[in-house]
Amino acid sequence: MAKQVLNDEMFTILVLMALFTTFVTTPVVFAIHKPSTVSSGSSQMPSRLTDFQDKLRILACIHGNGNIHSLINFIESIRATNKSRLKLYVMQLTQLTDRSSSILMVQNSRKNGFPFINRLKSGATQEQIATAFQAYGEVGQVTVHHLTSISLLSTMHEDICHVAKKKGVAMIILPFHKRWRGQGEEVTEDLGQGWREVNQRVLQNAPSSVAVLVNRGGGRRYEQGPETSVAARKRVCIIFIGGPHDRKVLELGSRMAEHPAIRLLFVRFTYCKEAEKEGANHCSPTSANNWEKEKELDEEAVSEFKAKWQESEEYIEKNTTNITEEVLSIGKAQGFDLVVVGKQQLELTNIDFRPEAEHAELGPIGDLFASSGNGITSSLLVIQDRHLITPNENTLVKTAMAESTVSNDTI
Repeated sequence: MAKQVLNDEMFTILVLMALFTTFVTTPVVFAIHKPSTVSSGSSQMPSRLTDFQDKLRILACIHGNGNIHSLINFIESIRATNKSRLKLYVMQLTQLTDRSSSILMVQNSRKNGFPFINRLKSGATQEQIATAFQAYGEVGQVTVHHLTSISLLSTMHEDICHVAKKKGVAMIILPFHKRWRGQGEEVTEDLGQGWREVNQRVLQNAPSSVAVLVNRGGGRRYEQGPETSVAARKRVCIIFIGGPHDRKVLELGSRMAEHPAIRLLFVRFTYCKEAEKEGANHCSPTSANNWEKEKELDEEAVSEFKAKWQESEEYIEKNTTNITEEVLSIGKAQGFDLVVVGKQQLELTNIDFRPEAEHAELGPIGDLFASSGNGITSSLLVIQDRHLITPNENTLVKTAMAESTVSNDTI
């Protein structure tokens, strides 16, 4: 006959203790530790990249070692102005593929309070990335913080957006899912549709401006010091057509113009005369009622930029009816290390948004630069201003929900 381990009285006491622990632990923890919250309103997020009196905060995402060179080159171009310094958060993006790893990840994440994010020190890749950016931070006088996001691709955008909101960053930098070799024609890395959809979801949900960096593989390193010769300076072209995304390009261009190792070319296209007569519905992502207001804001932004930089930087204004050819000629000329464009322009007639575009998330001009067969050699930065999502983008991430069958309850 088996010996009874627990009598009825002891069993009742254990059940009551379990119930007490279950219902009391949560309110006690919240009473002791009250996590800080950030309002979802946009008023707390930085607006202009040129208005910071303290430090401009940037969240730069990175896939691996292949992104280090291009990202450091870009950060260097905007690292300091007369008004503000730069605080850089570097987030290593790691795909969660093992169920047991999620348990370890949750345990480690308690160290800094961010779900799904922790400062992993193990692994050769993490060490190399941390070392590279730490060294750059010391040389370039940039404050660098390292983070790692380990999650499913279907939820990785939540990690990125959470940190962007928590840290109050002005811009999120995303690496494109493809990289090119040398002169930009041979694709050496394609991370696939899953990583592409991570970028798309960040573009859809980001609380701040977003920049997608398309690395064509070329480009020189920056020469340090104010005595850099004109020939050794990096060539950057910013393209302006109109609209809030392009005005954000001007803000970034204004920071770049302060760097002694950059030669900046500002190209403005003014060609959409028919649209001004017929209204914005034919060529603008904004409503007709806002058309005149957008034009006023464009003129104000351009005038401000020219007043500050026209004496030291090159400015070209082109009136053309074939912007596609003009843009392609800029990319093929091999005269620029980097071209900066807005994601969607105010005036679009003969270069409209096409659902069948190869990289629709980059906008019409960005797609021209990133698509194969166009002979483009310049690297590209596509900027999206915050909270400006066009209806065409709604179809870009519909397949994302079917990417994974793993339940979030496992984390």
